[in-house]
Amino acid sequence: MGLWLALWAAPALAAGDDLAEINAVSRAWDRYAQLVNANKPESADLLATSSFAHFAFLRDAALYASAEQLRRLPSDDRVKVYLLRAGQDEAALKQLDGVAVARLFASKGWIAVRSDEENGPVSLTHVTVSGDHAVSEIGPPTETNFQFGPDFVREKDGWKYRLESSALDASGAFDQAAAKAGVTNTQMTEFVLGRILQADPPRLAVLDRAPVDNAAARIRLNEQWPDYDTVFRFRVEALQRKAEADDSLAQLAIGSMMLDDESKYMAHDPKKALEWLERASNNGNARAAMFTASLLMQDPAQFGDAHYRRMLPHLQRAANASNGMAMVELSHFYVEGLAGLPRDCKQAADWQARAEEAGIEHARNEQVWTLATCPIPAQRDPARALELAQFMIERKDKLSSGELDTVAAAFAANSKFDQAVAYQTEAVAKAPEEFTDRKTRAATIKRMKGRLADYRKGRDYVLDYSMYEEAKAGTR
Repeated sequence: MGLWLALWAAPALAAGDDLAEINAVSRAWDRYAQLVNANKPESADLLATSSFAHFAFLRDAALYASAEQLRRLPSDDRVKVYLLRAGQDEAALKQLDGVAVARLFASKGWIAVRSDEENGPVSLTHVTVSGDHAVSEIGPPTETNFQFGPDFVREKDGWKYRLESSALDASGAFDQAAAKAGVTNTQMTEFVLGRILQADPPRLAVLDRAPVDNAAARIRLNEQWPDYDTVFRFRVEALQRKAEADDSLAQLAIGSMMLDDESKYMAHDPKKALEWLERASNNGNARAAMFTASLLMQDPAQFGDAHYRRMLPHLQRAANASNGMAMVELSHFYVEGLAGLPRDCKQAADWQARAEEAGIEHARNEQVWTLATCPIPAQRDPARALELAQFMIERKDKLSSGELDTVAAAFAANSKFDQAVAYQTEAVAKAPEEFTDRKTRAATIKRMKGRLADYRKGRDYVLDYSMYEEAKAGTR
């Protein structure tokens, strides 16, 4: 489900949430974990009504589901169905309702709350309450994700755990374990069933056969299929609450989903997405900063001082967080003196050098160009430009037309005009095949040919245009 829905030991208080409700959710979870890990059937008393309906569905799947239907189930629920088929005959299954199935699983130890050796069952570290729903976290956020855990609903006798909300997370862990072990999902399932049942692993080829061959019942199963995505809808509600409370990671998540025109959980709205991402950046989120700057770059028609000033703090934040692309873009701001920055080629070249260190391959080309063509005479450094260009010269056959153009400018800056003419001639010849936009291609080749004419006359080149103004005009 992507970067944002894959998704401290007292629960923290979120803005607007009622501490009593948060504590009630945490107590309900702790009590459930204590009972279910002790194989107590009364742990079912702490499950939501929807969980009993889910167990009833699994019972029906155990009775009637075809092999094809079983394959549609998440791994965790599929194992549950196999356990019912392996441990109960047809008559016993038909006697069980959803509550009885939940109690059976608890009493046999077929369900449990994951524990660690030191602290026991995993605790909820944060709870976000939205009306009658509560979404938990089972660890602090990482740099990219919230560690969402089980969710809960408020019923007339208190908060209840939606056991089905853990199905996808548990299934993901199951599938990852199989992949890590280098075995198929079928092999892992047989192994797990054997351990749980403390017997020789049953063959799935046998368990895949339904005890009751009933076509009408299979059709009803399709009609009653669980909406596993409900867990993500609850998590989106939690993200919205967090975003409104100025959590920058949640704001980044909301903005990202609003940009996704195929998202099932958030309406596509680029304008609001940019607002959320900009808020996230202003709250210190470096990933949101680069995202915001990139979106602002996508609308050259808006380019102008106000737009540059809006863009600058996001570029600076991302660059200071070691984002190489932000470093390159910030260097351009220094070259052109945008958004109130001083025109400073040395500062620009420093950022370009850092960008290369951060892994941006074209940053070397940027640095050579800046040092060779800087419009501030005192800040040009032709010798350093040619020194850095040697790496490019050594791989001449692999250079693009733009890179050949840069090397030519470095030669010209050092009064090596024969070499400048040779490289620029190749740059002009190679350019047509590298530009698909006709207007951009024509403008680029015209400028390259102008430099070539200057080199033939013994004149070097000094930057004489704004890349942003060209982008605004549609010629770059």
